[in-house]
Amino acid sequence: MTLPAPRLTVIIPTYNSSRVLACALQSVAHQTWQDFEVWVVGDGCTDGSAAIVSSFKDPRFQWTNLPTRTGNQFAPNNEGLRRARGEYVAHLGHDDLWFPWHLSSLMETVGRERADFAYGGVLFLGPDGPREAYGNAKTRAHVSVAPPPGWLYRKTVPERCGPWRDPRVEPIGVDVGFQARAFTAGFRFAPTGQFSVLKFPSPWWRSYASDADTPQERFLTEMQHDAAQLRTRVLTSLAFSYAKRIEEPTVGGALRSAFRAVERRAGEWYGVERWPLSAYLRARSARRRRRALALRGLPD
Repeated sequence: MTLPAPRLTVIIPTYNSSRVLACALQSVAHQTWQDFEVWVVGDGCTDGSAAIVSSFKDPRFQWTNLPTRTGNQFAPNNEGLRRARGEYVAHLGHDDLWFPWHLSSLMETVGRERADFAYGGVLFLGPDGPREAYGNAKTRAHVSVAPPPGWLYRKTVPERCGPWRDPRVEPIGVDVGFQARAFTAGFRFAPTGQFSVLKFPSPWWRSYASDADTPQERFLTEMQHDAAQLRTRVLTSLAFSYAKRIEEPTVGGALRSAFRAVERRAGEWYGVERWPLSAYLRARSARRRRRALALRGLPD
């Protein structure tokens, strides 16, 4: 049976993470906005991810698997875009969680602001608690670099700007590059003004190591019990973390911040696609990918 075309397509790239994938899908299933389809795209998966998707017994949840592993989200995301039937597209990492109001807040924002690209706030959680927050800028003059789990955009964005690029040719991160191309093409951006995503970066959690923790299960349980209370607790903890860093600054942290600021300004002035900055950025990105693979517990 072919279902009517939904308003929204959710794309979830995944690789051999069936346990946390189940949590991510639960957070999608409990969204207050329900006019969606989900494409879970395996990056050459060899585990039970397909069975996890089918266990939901929801015809909106669909599975496909790439024949070979690429080791990056760009290929699964592009396959999801190829299959997407929705007018809008949203992304979710297989180890991340959406608060129940995530899709509703994004759809309300694109309608209210007549936006092409909306983004919600994303909270980064590590084993020692909340560390960072991105994508919640409220001023019209500023667009935050928001991680993909916070995004929602019209499908016309990649149709005009091109698909996700292979990291070997993208001078900046594949997600940052995609967002930057959409912005420079003149698409209208708008923040929701609220936090709606919990992100668990896999290098921080050593997600593929044999002794890896799976915090998503306990956070999902707390979210389903009282999502608003969980958000308040995490934001409060993050505020204390930021305050501690301000009160106890380190020389290394200050130097890193200064270097990042200089690098960002250089990219804005010179252009990240031009040599030699493009070559430097690609080499740096490759080093970061190799390091992230090692931290995750995956082979290079």
